[in-house]
Amino acid sequence: MPTFTNFFTEIVIDHNLVIPDHKPPAECLLDSVIDFEITKAVVFDTPLESPEITGVLLRKALVVGIAHIIVKYAAAVPDQQVHGAHFDVPFNALVEMPDGPTQGTNICVEPVVEKSVFCLEDDRRVSKIIVVRLDIYTAA
Repeated sequence: MPTFTNFFTEIVIDHNLVIPDHKPPAECLLDSVIDFEITKAVVFDTPLESPEITGVLLRKALVVGIAHIIVKYAAAVPDQQVHGAHFDVPFNALVEMPDGPTQGTNICVEPVVEKSVFCLEDDRRVSKIIVVRLDIYTAA
């Protein structure tokens, strides 16, 4: 069972999404679904000391992943069919870990959506902001 090591960071995924031309235009947004795929999570040593604690080595974790986003919407057509547009948005983060696990330690990353806002700018463009906390776990 993984144990929490008190290391985390927050990232913002802030891009406009465009509903593809082969989909009908949107009249209103109904829902959104966000899943994450972590493609890389590695710990590495640095030659630096922690700025907060003298004598403590500063290690870092590199986290790379993809946010799989589905936006469900009512189409701007007479029968108002429900459609979904799928988007894959890459992200990365560098997490500082003073006196954290050593280089090469296996880590797990748990993305937690803290806030997400989706707004329809026009019938094809969706503005979105997703605030994600990346919690780092190590094997016990």
